[in-house]
Parts: sequence; C-alpha cells; structure tokens
Amino acid sequence: MLKLLKAVNDLITKITHAALVFFMSGMVALIFAQVIYRYILKQPLSWSEELAKYFFSCIIFFGAVILYREEKHINMSMALDSVRNKTFKRVVKFLCDLLIILFLCIMTFYTFPLAYDILKLGGVSPSMEWLKFGWIFMIVPVASALSLLMMLEVLLKSFAAKEGK
Repeated sequence: MLKLLKAVNDLITKITHAALVFFMSGMVALIFAQVIYRYILKQPLSWSEELAKYFFSCIIFFGAVILYREEKHINMSMALDSVRNKTFKRVVKFLCDLLIILFLCIMTFYTFPLAYDILKLGGVSPSMEWLKFGWIFMIVPVASALSLLMMLEVLLKSFAAKEGK
C-alpha cells in the first residue's frame, strides 16, 4: 500500500512542481507586464492583476501539497522539539498528523460541493469572461485532496518506521 501511494505521490509531486514553476513564472510575467503597461505605455491591463492573484492562490495551495509531503508545513514543531521523551514525541506527532488529516478531509469534502455549485452557477471573472469562478474555487478542494494523499503517505511511513524498529 505504501509503495503504491509513494508512486502516486511521486507523480503528483512532479506535476505539482511543474505547475508551481508555471504559476510562479506566470505571476512574475503578469506583474511585470502590468508595470510596463501602466507606467511606460500608460494603458493598464484590466485583467493581469486579477489573474496574478489567482496564480498566487495556486502557489499557496499547491505549495502546501509539497510542504506536507516533505513534512515542512506548519505544525506543532515547537511543542515537539521541546519534548525529550522519544515515545511521547512520536505519540504527539502521530496525533498532530491525525488532526491534519481530519482537517484536510473536512476541507476536501466540504469545499468540493461548494466549488461545484459555484461552477454550476456559471459566474465569470469581471475582467476575464472566459474564466469561471468555479474553477478558481476548485483550487481549494483539489489541493486539499492532494495534501491528504501526502499526509497519508507520511502517516504510513511513520507506521512502517515503527514496525522496522
């Protein structure tokens, strides 16, 4: 099970890294173009700032996916670092991971219907009529589901490490 999950997460990680490069490069290019158009050409673009904000949202949520996999996301590391007893530390870490998984389950299962309803309503971005708001809102459940897969791998690895000792 762990090998299959690791293989799936390896593929997701590669795709997510490529997406992050795309979104970061795109955001920088959009902001640069907006500066050129606004201050040099004196004709600001109506859509570049909004699209850059959406790219930034993608960077935040999909960056969290990578951080969960590398176990570098915000957690109770200060509390864990202060615990000297290794057994207690493993128990606290396990409980923290379970809470994160519970949170990601809630995020996934409650935000997907909301984003789907927004997509069905058909609302579009004010400055980009080709972009439906529902696709923007889908960032949250998709990133939450991917983060959930990463955290399941982290949890299974910790179980495998315990069995190996």
